[in-house]
Amino acid sequence: MQELIQFLSQRLTEELPHSDIHKEGLDPKVLDLLLEEAENAKTQFQKTPPRVCAVMIAIYQYEDQLYLPMMLRPTNSRAHPGQISFPGGKREEQDQDLIETAIREMEEEVGVRVLRENVIGDLTPIYIPPSNSLVTPIIGFLDEKPTYTPAPEEVDRVLDIKMVDLANPVNKRAKKVILTNGEYFEMPAFAVSDVFIWGGTARMIMELNKLIKEFTV
Repeated sequence: MQELIQFLSQRLTEELPHSDIHKEGLDPKVLDLLLEEAENAKTQFQKTPPRVCAVMIAIYQYEDQLYLPMMLRPTNSRAHPGQISFPGGKREEQDQDLIETAIREMEEEVGVRVLRENVIGDLTPIYIPPSNSLVTPIIGFLDEKPTYTPAPEEVDRVLDIKMVDLANPVNKRAKKVILTNGEYFEMPAFAVSDVFIWGGTARMIMELNKLIKEFTV
């Protein structure tokens, strides 16, 4: 894992694969929708600034596999109920930066603290229109397999997802989203460990996968 950490530490300082949304390989309908939302947001942000958020992508090694802690949100959750996500949330006034936001949120939600010195860098921020949230994925690592103490009001269960499964093309899926006018588009998704991951979280995974592929080539 140390070699991967060294690679990411340098690579995350350079232009990222998804710094241009056109490079994500999204369904053209999704791309058009996101571009339209981004254009609308320029005006919207003047009236209602986005919720500035961060999530923690915490890599750890157990035996010969690399894992990512993820969580299933309760069906009654205020944010993205019943969906799989990385631990994270809104930046608070006391947070000195988004790294601290991601560290604090992960500790509050699943009871695991990533040391600041174990933070590697961040991926491309993603705007989530339904919640008016601008989310920055922070990448860090854990020195050992974590023991979780999930917050029941925010976490239904914690999942240890193998990175190799997320990178396996066999597990890539598409989530069909039907609009009110009957049209639909497909969002990137993954089916791993008996769960279905889609939306902004899946887009973060897609970018991480591209970096991992660069490392392994």
